[in-house]
Amino acid sequence: MLDCDEIIPGRLWVGGCVREADVVVLVRLGITAVVSLQMDEDLEYHRVSAAALAGAYRDAGIEWRRIPTADFNREALGRNLPQAVGQVELAFADPEARVYLHCSVGINRAPTTAAGYMIKCRGLTAGEAYGYLVARRDCSPALDILEEYEITARNKSL
Repeated sequence: MLDCDEIIPGRLWVGGCVREADVVVLVRLGITAVVSLQMDEDLEYHRVSAAALAGAYRDAGIEWRRIPTADFNREALGRNLPQAVGQVELAFADPEARVYLHCSVGINRAPTTAAGYMIKCRGLTAGEAYGYLVARRDCSPALDILEEYEITARNKSL
């Protein structure tokens, strides 16, 4: 069973690991793109075949984007956050896009990325984005990483 929550109504869902059998759930949700933060090691741990999953996404017409980010590694999360947010932005380039953003459990990496997207593209502060996410999903976005990201994102937009 796919564990996910709708974060931006009709547009963004955040959750955990996708298995080949879960693709039907994504189709029912109308998902058009998946952004995965899982490493190959995460897929192996969850007994997910990347090739089989890629085939299931292809057959369903779902775009699959990956930004492999080590779990329980704050440095990797902070370093990869701009690229991960960028992949979410690219997925939303289609105004009809519906995106599923996930890591292995959907508690830290994916919610942090979703909050980063809210900072960069929706103008929320790190604290607002954090609060927005935890109100919609039982999760723990990395607030300190989001605060650093907010400063960087704001400086780049000047």
